[in-house]
Amino acid sequence: MDRFFTPVCLLGMLSACTVQAPNTSPPQSLIDSDSNRAQLSLGATEGSQPELRSGRYTLVSIEPTTEQQDLLAQIIEVTIPSNLSPSVQDALHHVLQRSGYSLCPASPAVQVLFTRPLPAAHYRLGPITLRNALQVLAGPAWPLTVDDVSRSVCFTQQTTDRPAPPLTTVLSSSAEARP
Repeated sequence: MDRFFTPVCLLGMLSACTVQAPNTSPPQSLIDSDSNRAQLSLGATEGSQPELRSGRYTLVSIEPTTEQQDLLAQIIEVTIPSNLSPSVQDALHHVLQRSGYSLCPASPAVQVLFTRPLPAAHYRLGPITLRNALQVLAGPAWPLTVDDVSRSVCFTQQTTDRPAPPLTTVLSSSAEARP
C-alpha cells in the first residue's frame, strides 16, 4: 500500500502547483474554417502596427513599405545592355523601366548630357536606390529634380554663382626660369 500511496501523493502535489492559463483565443465566430486564409490579428493595440495572420503562425504587417511609399527609394540592381553602345539617355530610360517614373523631355541644355556616351563604370549598378542610380548616371553637374504629380524625373544643369578660377600654367621642375 505504501508503494501505491507515495506516487499518488506526488502526482497530487504536482497537479496542485499548476496554474491554468487564461483563455486568449479569439471567439469561435472570428476563426475561419480555411486556415490558409489571412485574418486580421486581434493582437494589434493602439499605437502598434496592425498585423494580418497568414496561416497558423505567420503574422504579416499590412503597412506599406518605404519603397512603396517613396518609389525612388526602391533598391535596384541593373545591368545596361552594351550591344548598342548606349548613351546616358538610353541608360536613364533603361533604369526607369517599370519604376513608375519617366524621363522629362530633353531641353537643349540637357541634350548635352543625354548625348554623352555611357561610361564603362556605369554599365552595372547596384544594389543602389533608384534615386542614387539616376544621380550617378547623370553625374554631379546635373542635379535630379522630381515632379511627383506627373511622376517624371528631370535634370538641370548646375549653375555656379562664383566665377571660374583663372587657368595657370604649371612649369615642370626641369623647365625652371633662369636669371
